[in-house]
Amino acid sequence: MISAFGRDFARTGRVPVEFHRYLIDAQDLRNQGDYDIDSAITEAEANQLIAQAEQFLELAERLRGDFPDSR
Repeated sequence: MISAFGRDFARTGRVPVEFHRYLIDAQDLRNQGDYDIDSAITEAEANQLIAQAEQFLELAERLRGDFPDSR
C-alpha cells in the first residue's frame, strides 16, 4: 500500500512527496514497536506521528473533491 501510494500519488505530484515519507516512517516505527523487544517509541516520536497524521487528514479533506469517486 505504501509503495502504491508513492507510485500513484507522490511520484505523480498529486500529493506532496513528504506524505509518502510520513507513511514510510510510521510503518518503520510500527515495526520497531511490534517486533523489537528492546526498543520503545518515545513520546516525541509518537507526537510527531500524530501531527503528521493530522496533516494527512487535512490534505485528504482538501483533496477529497479532486479524485473521481471509485464506486
